[in-house]
Amino acid sequence: MAIRMSFLALLSAAIVLMAMPARASNIVPDALSAVQAEVAKRCKTAVYGEDFADYVDFNNDRLVDAIFNLGAVNCDGVPGGLCGNVGCPHHFYIRVAEGGFFLAAIADLYGYDMKKRFGNMVLELKANAASCGRDDSEYCVMTIRVRNARFETISKK
Repeated sequence: MAIRMSFLALLSAAIVLMAMPARASNIVPDALSAVQAEVAKRCKTAVYGEDFADYVDFNNDRLVDAIFNLGAVNCDGVPGGLCGNVGCPHHFYIRVAEGGFFLAAIADLYGYDMKKRFGNMVLELKANAASCGRDDSEYCVMTIRVRNARFETISKK
């Protein structure tokens, strides 16, 4: 019985250890390099506009996070060449206290603004009308609060 218990404890420890590197592999030391490597897979030549990267604490943890607007990339001579019918991809990276970043969300947006509400930063996202359950030509404005790594919708217009 003791051998069985030792074996199960060892097996449990091995499973936990196998899971840890997978989680750690999601953390990248430099979010900018990670996004530029992703762009390099899709574009032979990429020129990055000045509004490509935004460094701001959007989850209110006092660590500067990163937002990347792939619509600001001139891909193979085509401005906004990575955009689609429902906006341009935006990558939201959250900085972790131990160092590095992890990709928290990717969203196709027409743009975003950072607003301060009741002392906390919120994201005001401009998205396709379908994001608000509509089928008109106006874009949807969603106000999002980020708590830790969870994106919570406050309102949709």
